[in-house]
Amino acid sequence: KEDVDFFSHLEMHLRQENAPLCGNDHLRYRSSYNPVRNVIDGGLCEQFSQISTELQGRIAEELDRTPGEVMKKLEDVRNKIM
Repeated sequence: KEDVDFFSHLEMHLRQENAPLCGNDHLRYRSSYNPVRNVIDGGLCEQFSQISTELQGRIAEELDRTPGEVMKKLEDVRNKIM
């Protein structure tokens, strides 16, 4: 439950702060073939490591974490899957 809340909020902040390159709405793009509900977009969450350190700090602060803690959480989930 805690992980779901964390990643849902991370995804929400990334969607708001990190605009897509083509300017498309991220949710509309992900739902173009099949409606997406109650799914966390791991690809979007993985973009956290690619954004500027300033933006990482701002998003991590909103999540009450440090950027390092957010990256560690992403790494832990990635390693659980593999």
